[in-house]
Amino acid sequence: MEDISVISFDEFQIDIARGELRRSGQVVPLEPQVLDLISYLAEHPGKIITRDDLIEHVWAGRIVSDSAISTRINAARAALGDNGQTQKLIKTIPRRGFRFEGIINDQDTGTVSIMTEKPSIAVLPFRNLSGDTEQAYFSDGITDDIIIELARCRELFVIARQSSFVFRDTSTDLTQVAHDLGVQYILEGGVRRSGNRIRVTAQLLDPTTGTNLWVEKYDRNIEDIFEVQDEISSMIVNTLVGEITRDTYRRSLAKSSDKVNAYDHFLRASEFNYRGGRDDVRRARDEALKAIAIDPDLARAHALVAWTLIAEFLNAWGDDPKSVIKEARTFALAAVNADGREPLGYAVLGWVYMCLKDIERGLAEQRRAIADNPGNAHYRSLYAFTLAYAGQSEKAIEELEKAMRLNPRHPDLYNAHYGRALFNLRRYEEALLPLEKIRTSQPGNGNAIALAAACYAALGRLEDAKSVVEEVRRANPNYTLEYARQFIPFAREEDLKHFIDNLALAGL
Repeated sequence: MEDISVISFDEFQIDIARGELRRSGQVVPLEPQVLDLISYLAEHPGKIITRDDLIEHVWAGRIVSDSAISTRINAARAALGDNGQTQKLIKTIPRRGFRFEGIINDQDTGTVSIMTEKPSIAVLPFRNLSGDTEQAYFSDGITDDIIIELARCRELFVIARQSSFVFRDTSTDLTQVAHDLGVQYILEGGVRRSGNRIRVTAQLLDPTTGTNLWVEKYDRNIEDIFEVQDEISSMIVNTLVGEITRDTYRRSLAKSSDKVNAYDHFLRASEFNYRGGRDDVRRARDEALKAIAIDPDLARAHALVAWTLIAEFLNAWGDDPKSVIKEARTFALAAVNADGREPLGYAVLGWVYMCLKDIERGLAEQRRAIADNPGNAHYRSLYAFTLAYAGQSEKAIEELEKAMRLNPRHPDLYNAHYGRALFNLRRYEEALLPLEKIRTSQPGNGNAIALAAACYAALGRLEDAKSVVEEVRRANPNYTLEYARQFIPFAREEDLKHFIDNLALAGL
């Protein structure tokens, strides 16, 4: 993290050098210690700050009473227009401490509030190409929605609207725009409306090279203009995050070893994890642990370690599955504690509870992950994966199909759980296509391959089923009927029996 000069959130700015808190440009009078308290909380957004942390960093280690801390917290809330009931910006976490809930932004001046290792992007105002100035509300609405949804993505640093809109009607070169805003990527686009048809174009640019990294157009009939706006902006955001992540991963591979940072290790871990094989997943864990060693507060890295342990548990790769899933729970909880606003932590924690067969708790954590990210395909898909095991296969299909529409370039792992839901519903012919895709793309994913074998057996194609069972054995000889019966976390006994009976028929 670079030196912080100004911290900006909502309508507030903390000027560290001048020792001021400003609200909409006006100085808010307050005691220096209260400013120190607000500054320390805002420097660690989403992280639980204990009373001991406050004593060390705000009171310089001096012994103070709980009532003194509470008095300063109340004063900080009052200065921010907050209170103990709403807790909009400073949230009390019972028996643990406090968490800053504000979203850190950039400023109109271009002064960076908190720079991170994450890729940064500015969304320039989409151009109104309709020739009708009254249609500008739609192009502005699309831009606003994209900025808001991107800001929810914790893997990106997104420049605030007021900074981006400075460049609405200028002819400034994009390289200069990127320099002025301090970003690596720029998204721009246009909107053209004719009658009841609308076309939205979007393109992602690397301004340093002038490279067009991604371009897409969306043509829609207008029935409900706001539904169209929501749909298009959600599709752009989900695709965009994937494109930026892939490009940032490619950049990380070109770095010298002394330049590799925590986020680079996280990106490499994610890439290995998506490949799905036993060795891939273990390499993913190693990379995620390297990220944690550099930045212990990188919640996503803790969550990814937990995810690799879940994969080990479901595929019978470990010698002691109970200890594996216990360790996964430890890392998932560490993710939530490191950053209480990181949805990946809750999504993975939900999977941990599902593997422990606490299905309702698992679904509750999953719903928490998507509550503030309803348009995010990734968290919606993880929720759908859980539903496929939870005896809610029709809902799992509905959620997965929605996630697939939001992210047409979705990971192959979607296919395994889409196939599982269809298999549970006895729609075997439909299940085969996604299961064959995952079987080809992830030959080390024993649990998914076993599902393909069971599906062939259910169709009476026993020779094919036995052939696929041999692939299961090659992928992992420890994956047996008894292992599946004991640890694969179907909520309903009839779904588990359906799976086991067909695996046995296949020759496992």
